Amino acid sequence: MKKRILALLTLMLLVLVPYIPTFAASSNGTPRVTDDADLLSDSEEKQLEEKLDKISKKYKCDVIIITKESIDGKNPNRYANDFFVDNGFGIGKQKSGMSLLLGMEGGPGNRDFAVTAHSKSAKKGAQKIFPYSKTDAICEALYDDLRNENYYAAFDEYANQVQNYLKKYQMKKIASVPVSILIAFVIALIIMGSQKATLKSVHTQPAARSYLVNSNVTGDDMQTGIANNSGNVAGKVAAGVAAGVAAGIIMSICTDQFMYSNVKKTPKQTSSGGGSISHSSGSGYHGSHGKF
Repeated sequence: MKKRILALLTLMLLVLVPYIPTFAASSNGTPRVTDDADLLSDSEEKQLEEKLDKISKKYKCDVIIITKESIDGKNPNRYANDFFVDNGFGIGKQKSGMSLLLGMEGGPGNRDFAVTAHSKSAKKGAQKIFPYSKTDAICEALYDDLRNENYYAAFDEYANQVQNYLKKYQMKKIASVPVSILIAFVIALIIMGSQKATLKSVHTQPAARSYLVNSNVTGDDMQTGIANNSGNVAGKVAAGVAAGVAAGIIMSICTDQFMYSNVKKTPKQTSSGGGSISHSSGSGYHGSHGKF
């Protein structure tokens, strides 16, 4: 009985592990707002930093803002990821985080902006929570304010957008926990019930005759089957089955057929006001970027 209870508790724990919160790991001291392009006042920068700190700690996802005079012609998402990693950002095992980057070189219409999701796996952490559709949507929401140089408003909207998506994802996970517990409990009961039923069916079998069947197939029938079907693989199998039946052995044959599919994915480009949004990805990140 103790072993059964332990097995049930272990199974339930395995189901619940993904929902156990991971506590935030501290960065190397770099603030979550790095305004090297000097687009914000000191008070605005402080307010944004406090807001991003709260979001990051509550949802276990580092949310940062970076402004640079120049990104040296690099891909904006790649530049943002290099900054994110080099400065020790990322929370939990997946090192999850979101970044907004502005590169101010080039003047109006040619300045870069990027929204990037960071995590070790493309199927976990921030990259799972923020697919291209969501990084696109965040870029769309910021474009007008960026183009009109309302930088504080754009950064505040970015924080709100990220927070809303994180909140929805968290609520979805919480709602699925009771269902997971019930599934684990039912599976455990089924396993224990089947084990119990198997044990009850065990008894002494003095002879092996229950594994044999009576057959009217003669040796001549078997030879005829082999002779008539020796030219193909299916025929040989049939002849083998006939031989087995003639010997009184119960046999069954199972065959599997492999079917395949070929899926091609092409990244989309969407319009953003007067500009366009493109996608880029690499090891540990993906995101959307454009010009403003």
